[in-house]
Amino acid sequence: MTQTTPRPARGAGGAMPGSPGVVGILGGMGPLATVDFMRKMLAATPAVTDQDHVPVVVSSIPQVPDRTAAFRGEGVSPLDAMIASGRRLIAAGADMVVVPCNTAHLWFDELERALGLPMIHLVDAAIAEALDRVPDGGKVGLLATDATLASGLYLNRTALDGRRVQWLLPTAGEMLDLVMPGIADVKAAQLPAAAQRLAQAARALHQRGARAIVLGCTEIPLVLDAEAAGLPVIDATAALAREAVAWASARRSDH
Repeated sequence: MTQTTPRPARGAGGAMPGSPGVVGILGGMGPLATVDFMRKMLAATPAVTDQDHVPVVVSSIPQVPDRTAAFRGEGVSPLDAMIASGRRLIAAGADMVVVPCNTAHLWFDELERALGLPMIHLVDAAIAEALDRVPDGGKVGLLATDATLASGLYLNRTALDGRRVQWLLPTAGEMLDLVMPGIADVKAAQLPAAAQRLAQAARALHQRGARAIVLGCTEIPLVLDAEAAGLPVIDATAALAREAVAWASARRSDH
């Protein structure tokens, strides 16, 4: 698997005695997705005892303003709230920060500058896995919020080696009738309805030639897997979790 790396640190976080490589999870966007990300980190860790697991601190503050509304110009920017949440992580001893929310990465650069800690970009992790899975120019479907799609967060980003994914997107009607309502259903804990809508959107992409699908919203993997989608899926938050575990493990092995 191609491995991404966090950007160089611009400053130093607080130290947690005896626990190098503390991963700070800037969560709450949404709360269930944050819990799911922690579970994915546990699953990605080759641990035998409690002490083998990655040290983690979490700030799950759901009152971060809506990222999609902010991108549309219909709401307050989430940046100040994310910075405040990130500073709680620094105070708690985080050495690196990850954000298990795709749309929040629209403010990634500003957040990274404000916090002064290394960060791993979720989209870089997902793109690396997509290119590993579909390496020969095949089409990769993308399910994400309309803000994530419109911003080009995935579409305009290249892999660290310069390669590009050949993306296949939902139609406007599929976004309106299936994807966005499905994501809203997850946030409202209407999981069966969400699963039905998002599986239908995934199958439509498959029928148009997608060889795999990137789940580019943290709510989507909660209700959609490869079996329901009918083709391989790349879970962006699972990719981020694996990168975070690899980073922390390398830091711990250096001490």
